[in-house]
Amino acid sequence: AFALADADAVRARHADWARRGLAIIQTPIELDFGHTFVALDPDGHRLRVFAPKAA
Repeated sequence: AFALADADAVRARHADWARRGLAIIQTPIELDFGHTFVALDPDGHRLRVFAPKAA
């Protein structure tokens, strides 16, 4: 998993990875633990990117 500073950083990483052609299997969404999305690397491994919810 990749922890980022905030939701804006998550959305920016999503846009970058989508532009580079990574398969996005979960678009950016707010969940209980924070803002997140999931992509697949070229070998099919899931890569979760998230920004923890502020305490």
